[in-house]
Amino acid sequence: MAVAGVAALVLAGCTGGSNDSGADDGHLTVVTTTSVYADVVQQVTGDSGGAGDVSVEALIDSAAQDPHSYEATPTDRLMVQDADLVVLNGGGYDVFMEELAQDAGVPVVNAVEVSGLEGAADAGHDHGSQDSATQDSSAEAGDHDGHDHGSFNEHIWYNPASMGAVGQAVAQELGSLDEANASTYSQNAAQFARETQDIQDRAEQLHLHGDYVATEPVADHLLEAAGLHNVTPTAFTVAVEDGTDAAPLVYDQVRSTLEDDAALLVYNEQTSTGQSQDLRTVAEAADLPVLAVSETLPEEMNYLQWMDQNIQDLQAVDGLERTTESHDH
Repeated sequence: MAVAGVAALVLAGCTGGSNDSGADDGHLTVVTTTSVYADVVQQVTGDSGGAGDVSVEALIDSAAQDPHSYEATPTDRLMVQDADLVVLNGGGYDVFMEELAQDAGVPVVNAVEVSGLEGAADAGHDHGSQDSATQDSSAEAGDHDGHDHGSFNEHIWYNPASMGAVGQAVAQELGSLDEANASTYSQNAAQFARETQDIQDRAEQLHLHGDYVATEPVADHLLEAAGLHNVTPTAFTVAVEDGTDAAPLVYDQVRSTLEDDAALLVYNEQTSTGQSQDLRTVAEAADLPVLAVSETLPEEMNYLQWMDQNIQDLQAVDGLERTTESHDH
């Protein structure tokens, strides 16, 4: 059975152009990395089937799955090979999907590349710019000012305006595959872009002021748009993004930063570790508010509802200063 399974995969790989059949029979299949991008595609195609005949599948569609540690399955490979379009995050977040799409020769919308965000053109997931000696030196010095994590933050779905740009790129690709419904895709994407821009504007109009520590920089784009500042020590973020525990000296620095400098702990519920759970305990013991975030869509919510809920949760946080100054992002 194992040999037969491998043979099936090899055969599928050799046949290649299966992803071209969708446009021929009027049915299109879009495969995305996460449920976030599946919902963006559905916003473009419309509710209740919408324009054309488009089905959307997400490889990661459960809040119980950690996107950072996800490994593609043979089924995933076959799904991508049969797709007419792949929508992925890019920026080093879902390299496995980039490889699957490249192997299959499927058209791709790379969200980071079309986001329009500064630094997106050079985005990757390389934290090697800060070597271990520099990290240790920084930890010993206890310098928390101006935390530049040294790389582009690839969690761009927390920048709603960028997701509007992604929707428009999806509409363009779908329109080229299904010209009969191109104008509908375009109109739906334009509406989605207006709604995401409205949410972006609401975030920027919060005019918050304060520092936060994050167990992972997943929501940084939204929080910084609201005026908050991430003071998480760089070496800790590097360790988290690389899927490892921080060194004891670095972790001590994080705890100190949380207790002494932060007004808020931002806690990623989807990728919690022993260290992140301990930070939550520290925050609660110090009566610091904890803002829970996630990487994929909560159940029974679409993307717009999710971002709206994140802003409501942020507004409800006690102890954050508000200013009348605008923030340039």
